[in-house]
Amino acid sequence: MIESAQVQNILWAANVSLGLILALLLIVRRDYRVYPAFSSYVLVNLIQALLLFLGTYRWGLSTFALWLMGSLTQSIVLIARALAVAEICCRLLSRYSGVWALARRVLLLLAGIVFSYSILLARHDWRLVFQSAHRAMELSIASIIVTLLIFVRHYDVETSPTDRALAIGFCLYSCFAVLNITLLERFLDDYADLWNLLGAFAFLGSLSLWTWTLRKPQSRTEPRQILLPSGVYQSLTPEINLRLRLLNEQLSRFWPAEANHS
Repeated sequence: MIESAQVQNILWAANVSLGLILALLLIVRRDYRVYPAFSSYVLVNLIQALLLFLGTYRWGLSTFALWLMGSLTQSIVLIARALAVAEICCRLLSRYSGVWALARRVLLLLAGIVFSYSILLARHDWRLVFQSAHRAMELSIASIIVTLLIFVRHYDVETSPTDRALAIGFCLYSCFAVLNITLLERFLDDYADLWNLLGAFAFLGSLSLWTWTLRKPQSRTEPRQILLPSGVYQSLTPEINLRLRLLNEQLSRFWPAEANHS
């Protein structure tokens, strides 16, 4: 019967292998030019895996040095993930300068509220300080993506399948991470090994989705919004949505400098 440690090693190897395949796809097909932040996130994940492997070989498991390295590298990974999510938000909304100006403020405010609320609810246990911050960040990312997808759906914003797949992959992983870390805080001693396993499974699922989506090269040319007289929009497809255009025009009046700059 396969032991938990063996399963973890298999999942670790699978994640690293799939991450390497995804990185190669991004490099060979030059998709890193289309998704620079996402490509950096994939690279940072691979570097973290290498450092943790070397740290385990050097210090062994269940050591403070390895825990500290894991915490520091995971913080960098979370920052890279947040930048990748911001890149997706920008790709989906930046064509509408007024909407994007408002969306940046709303999404940042939402992330700040969720992050602060999660930190305040954390229990005073030094072992859980990093986990609480990790959960807060994942909850913020999930909230941002859900809000973004609802907005895109409501206003029929034109989106590419790749952008949607990347966003869904981040959202699913972040939602699972929030649930997983919450259970870890409640059953710390008994749940730690299972937490590692489930987290590896969840990340493997996101990697699989991203790799499958990016198996074909992506175009750097973004669809352009063609602004026509208001009366024409009633007869056009949802690709050019009248409600979104009117909303964008109204919001552009609040941030004229940003709209002109965009």
